Amino acid sequence: EQVAHLTAQEAKQAGLRWTFSPMVDVARDPRWGRIAEGYGEDTYLTAVMGAATVRGYQGKDYDPATGKGQIDLAACVKHFAGYSASESGRDYNTTWIPEVLLREVYLPPFKAAVDAGSATIMCAFNDLNGVPASANRHLNVDILRDEWGYNGMLVSDWASSANMIAHGNCENLREATVLSMNAQMEMDMEGHGYPWHLKSLVEEGRVSVKQIDACVRDILRLKFRLGLFDNPY
Repeated sequence: EQVAHLTAQEAKQAGLRWTFSPMVDVARDPRWGRIAEGYGEDTYLTAVMGAATVRGYQGKDYDPATGKGQIDLAACVKHFAGYSASESGRDYNTTWIPEVLLREVYLPPFKAAVDAGSATIMCAFNDLNGVPASANRHLNVDILRDEWGYNGMLVSDWASSANMIAHGNCENLREATVLSMNAQMEMDMEGHGYPWHLKSLVEEGRVSVKQIDACVRDILRLKFRLGLFDNPY
């Protein structure tokens, strides 16, 4: 928590207000190349360390229970979810995780980070039981939003929405955009589907204005929590 606090103070002085950390993927396959970024193979340890890192980044002025106060450096807990269980340790790959294993091993660190007030969450690259995380309503809506009551912002990993084409879940970027919106993924990082296709999808009625409003609301809420409208420079 102290390390994250000092990191946040240095980042804030440089004008940086968002970090893609902590990574709370429980990693049990040493072939997976990103194990050095996380806290190891133990679910409990990962949950405790991840929550402490979130608190350190975001500062004591912010109250996650009420959403009041200003965040120093917005945490982005990742990768939601099951990324580290990829087959044969291959990055971006398929994961097959029974619901009981998902809830007992892989989800508790994310729940701990949400309870600590993590301002943002990043979707994983992988597909989970056949459905890519960026389009997974069970993860992003049923569990994260409805069950846990999360009201922060959900961002794709680097082009993870566009990667759904390679996973075989959609034919093109336009269809990937529809799937991501239906899973309430607010921000499309480097996938380019949102800026290229959302306007026409709304005009065609395939994406509703209500969905757009929900995304914009969560993004604006984050900016208010960072105090960007009070001191935009």
